[in-house]
Amino acid sequence: MEREQLREILLTEEGYAQAMDEVVSPYLEQRMRAQYCERETGKKIYFVRALADDARGIVVMSHGYTETIEKHREAIYYFVRGGYHVFMHEHCGHGRSYRLCSDREDLSLVFVDDYIRYVEDLLFVGRMAAREFPNLPLYLYGHSMGGGIAAAAAAKEPELFSGLILSSPMIRPSSAPLPWGAAAMIAGFFCLTGQSERYLFGHHAYDGQERFADCAGTSEARFRYYREKRNREKLFQMSAGSFGWLWQTVRLHRFLMDKAWRDIACPVLLFQAEREDYVSNEAQERFVKKLSGRKEGRAELIRVSGVKHEIFNSGMTVLEEYWLRIFAFLA
Repeated sequence: MEREQLREILLTEEGYAQAMDEVVSPYLEQRMRAQYCERETGKKIYFVRALADDARGIVVMSHGYTETIEKHREAIYYFVRGGYHVFMHEHCGHGRSYRLCSDREDLSLVFVDDYIRYVEDLLFVGRMAAREFPNLPLYLYGHSMGGGIAAAAAAKEPELFSGLILSSPMIRPSSAPLPWGAAAMIAGFFCLTGQSERYLFGHHAYDGQERFADCAGTSEARFRYYREKRNREKLFQMSAGSFGWLWQTVRLHRFLMDKAWRDIACPVLLFQAEREDYVSNEAQERFVKKLSGRKEGRAELIRVSGVKHEIFNSGMTVLEEYWLRIFAFLA
């Protein structure tokens, strides 16, 4: 997509909510269908498929920790307007997909028994997309936790994907103020002692009180728009990690750094946020360095200055360059 074409569809801070409700939502309603699928009997995965008019490829999207598809509707809109079908599901323990917590009433807690579950669910949706459109290239886009999952999926089934876009990926989470090794040991202890569903220290049930100053983005209009959605829908109110979830991020990190980088065959584009509080930038840099040593496939790290973790929730200047880079990578 050319710069002028992109400028015509990018949403500005002013009038953002109105544009989402009166432009983006009607456009997607005509092209997007919500469904459930099951990889395992009884475990329903909520996903959407949004179809472009003249598709040149497919993008499978993978959202971050405590997020839902709703947080990425703007991104889905850009991909579809750019000529790409989009398939996106909500990860286990998130939104409208199946949950594993023994306390079914606690919708705040994020818990998973094995990170492989995230990866296999993503691959399941990716294979569906590939079967439906066998002549189109398939790309992966993953943000934060979803970026770590996407990288693992690209390693598990390298022949499936033509490219991998990682936006502030969780190669490993930030453990500040604790050293990563200490955080990993504590998570392992709580899991070994039968407390894997216990809330992480400092985490709490959703209260709807998050302030813009404390959020992961730099666009206040985007922050307020999604916060209102979360406050209206209890299924969107994930807000706390469990020790089980943290331990699985330890295992995911080990897989990515020890093995996955060797098996990823496609080109990789990684965006890194300068003002990062949620994931380790150092781990991202080491991961890209490893990827760059492969015989096949290029790997590029783009440092985005002045932004927080959610690069896609930034101002117009950042978003214009961000999406130009993405569409150039897909072309």
